[in-house]
Amino acid sequence: MARDGAFRDLDVCLAWHPDDASGVNNYGGSSLDSLVYEFFGRTAHGASAHRGRSALDGVMLTDIAANYLREHVPENVRIHSVIREGGDAPNVVPAYAKIWYFVRGKDRAQVDEVRERLTACARGAARATDTKMKWSRITAVYPRLPNKAMCEIVRKNLKLFGPPRPTEADVEHAEALGYKKGFNTKIAKGSGSQGRGSTDEDNVSWLAPLGRFEMVCYAKGTPGHHRDMAAQAALPFAERAVRQTAKVFAGSAVDLCRDPEKLKKARAEFEKRSDGFTYDPLVSKRQKVPVDPP
Repeated sequence: MARDGAFRDLDVCLAWHPDDASGVNNYGGSSLDSLVYEFFGRTAHGASAHRGRSALDGVMLTDIAANYLREHVPENVRIHSVIREGGDAPNVVPAYAKIWYFVRGKDRAQVDEVRERLTACARGAARATDTKMKWSRITAVYPRLPNKAMCEIVRKNLKLFGPPRPTEADVEHAEALGYKKGFNTKIAKGSGSQGRGSTDEDNVSWLAPLGRFEMVCYAKGTPGHHRDMAAQAALPFAERAVRQTAKVFAGSAVDLCRDPEKLKKARAEFEKRSDGFTYDPLVSKRQKVPVDPP
């Protein structure tokens, strides 16, 4: 969307994310590359495997090299992977295999460096297995460009409208899922530091001033991206949380529209922080939207 100009004419942008707590963090998440490495070999019957060249071997050696690489990157860097395709039967040497990585780091420069080293691992694996390798970047995420003025506006409205108040039924629903500590109804001051996760909302922060907050939708201790999070998202507490979120959006939008100085201040901070920066989406104009997983 950013590549194709969807945010080109925005004055500001408001965003949110469900969580097990509510608050505003001005520093966003980690930079990220979503990368796919494909290997192309030659198939053969397993009993005559010497005639084949295993694409899966290329994938496996890449991941082994990546495991050794992890010792030699900064502690904040994260490298995750899943094998998307690796063959169909044990007695058939796979002619095609594919592995999908996320590389996270503090900024684009750090991610770029680790990506180059990971790609070198894949090249070496291809050479070792006598296969061919092709890599592609599915998407790229920037770290957030902070905007204190936008955070102040959003935080004011988050405090004004607040998170939903849990009922006895809400507590019972959470306890039935194993979460007995209730709900966090306080508003955090904000961590003031960069998070380990990543969000493509942060790309938009380089195109327009971004005000982003979290609203409590889940019981305390619910793990992120877990099936219990999905289960709680369908419960009444989360539905009321979405209504509170809409109020924070509306209140922030009204403040920005009715007070030109607030908008001017947010824009001025954005222009100063982004001075000299030219946004690069880092994906080709020819690249289609990845509707299905790589």
